[in-house]
Amino acid sequence: MASYKPENNFCRACGYEYPIDNPIWFDDESPSYDICSCCGVQFGYEDDDYEGVVGYRKHWLREGAKWFSANRRPKDWDLKIQLKQIPDRWK
Repeated sequence: MASYKPENNFCRACGYEYPIDNPIWFDDESPSYDICSCCGVQFGYEDDDYEGVVGYRKHWLREGAKWFSANRRPKDWDLKIQLKQIPDRWK
């Protein structure tokens, strides 16, 4: 089993940050299978390889980058800033 990495708290598709005590990937091989509150990707299903991540992101952006759980969207949300948080290997 791989060790924890800070990048596992950022959505691979949209860059949304999750709390350190609630990672979306416990290591590179153990996803939570939760749904991203922002883009709606399912961790471990639609984001388990590079092509899937990039394809999902392109679709989400093309559809207007709508929040999956709109009630969780921060009032000061900035898409450009969030996209910069995507871990480098998933850009």
